[in-house]
Amino acid sequence: MGRKLIVAVLCGGPSSEYEVSLNSGRNVFKFIDRKKFLPTLVILQKDFSLRIGSQTLPFPSGLRRFDVVFNALHGQFGEDGVLQSILDLIRIPYTGSDTASSFIGMDKWLSKLFFNKSGLVVPSSRLFKQKEFPEKVKFPLVAKPRRGGSSVGVELIYSRKQLKKTFEKIWKSGDDVILERYIRGRELTVGVIEKKGKIISLPVIEIVPKKKHKFFDYQAKYLPGHSDEIVPAPISRSLAGRLQRSAIQAHKSLECSVYSRSDFMVLGKKIYILEVNTLPGLTQNSLVPKAAQAAGMSFGDLITLIIKSSLERF
Repeated sequence: MGRKLIVAVLCGGPSSEYEVSLNSGRNVFKFIDRKKFLPTLVILQKDFSLRIGSQTLPFPSGLRRFDVVFNALHGQFGEDGVLQSILDLIRIPYTGSDTASSFIGMDKWLSKLFFNKSGLVVPSSRLFKQKEFPEKVKFPLVAKPRRGGSSVGVELIYSRKQLKKTFEKIWKSGDDVILERYIRGRELTVGVIEKKGKIISLPVIEIVPKKKHKFFDYQAKYLPGHSDEIVPAPISRSLAGRLQRSAIQAHKSLECSVYSRSDFMVLGKKIYILEVNTLPGLTQNSLVPKAAQAAGMSFGDLITLIIKSSLERF
């Protein structure tokens, strides 16, 4: 039997999703198979130092002691290709997609171009850069930052006053704004994972936000009791198959690696892809672990598969 791999479970980071990342990291650290791995919880502080227990180390050199970095960061820096490019430079293997796929996946506008090219259907949308404001729009519609995750900053807009306020908020963060047609349909999501070079789709999940949430926003995603996630989704076998094939197609279109989760709206017989999360959350409330469990895979086995599949790239 070979030696156990030394794993840095990296969480925290500089983005607004710091707390969610801590939850993902702690969950991974709790359930990782200690018969196969020697894990260390490593918190990337907002000042870019690394904290391991009471010890503080410099980033990124403090990661050189590990065989692999389990990337449990969320949002900017961890999910957009920046961390991936740094780890590539210092030749430390990491979990999940590579630099290019992570960058594209985080850029919702760029992602749409790739989805269109691959034949997937996206809601009609327009991009507005800093200080560009639409003259005529039809409500309701969805406004979202061009970059970012966990539905942070995404708003369902009903009035011009609300639209202006949302634009100003997104501009203040330094981002561009995407205005998107609001699809009044069913919200479904599909995780995929790679195993021995084959892309496997997990069971479809239907997301039903509670009444005070118009869509699957940040609170509905991460706070217990704010949404119902039904797995497997109560849909026809035919629709489930179409969604699973679309998720694999989306994964391939961005050239993702190891695992991803694709979000869809279904209206009638039409499937619209909203976005692909190249680094899905792994908290106790996250969707990919729930889908994996429905497929008969424990959380510990999911973590093992993510690490093993990731190492095949290096």
